[in-house]
Amino acid sequence: MNVTPGPRRRPAGPHPESTTVAPTVPAPRGSDQGALAGVPAQRTAADVYRVSEEQVHRARMAVARNALDSEDCRDLLDMLGLIGEPGEPPPVRR
Repeated sequence: MNVTPGPRRRPAGPHPESTTVAPTVPAPRGSDQGALAGVPAQRTAADVYRVSEEQVHRARMAVARNALDSEDCRDLLDMLGLIGEPGEPPPVRR
């Protein structure tokens, strides 16, 4: 018996592989219940302007990789406060 394919019909009722999951509400920021590994905590007002040496180095490297030439690199680093006077920390670290 030859059966020609026709339009497929969807069976009535819920999909056998679907499950009903209640939507989850994220826990408040201060609680440990919603903390995920690898997700940084929200910065406090005191931490907003604190920049580590590693962050400065990574920012400098990103600028250097994307600069058109040495003059462009110097201008971008200066605009971002990533270079300063010799012997002084860069403005971003002050």
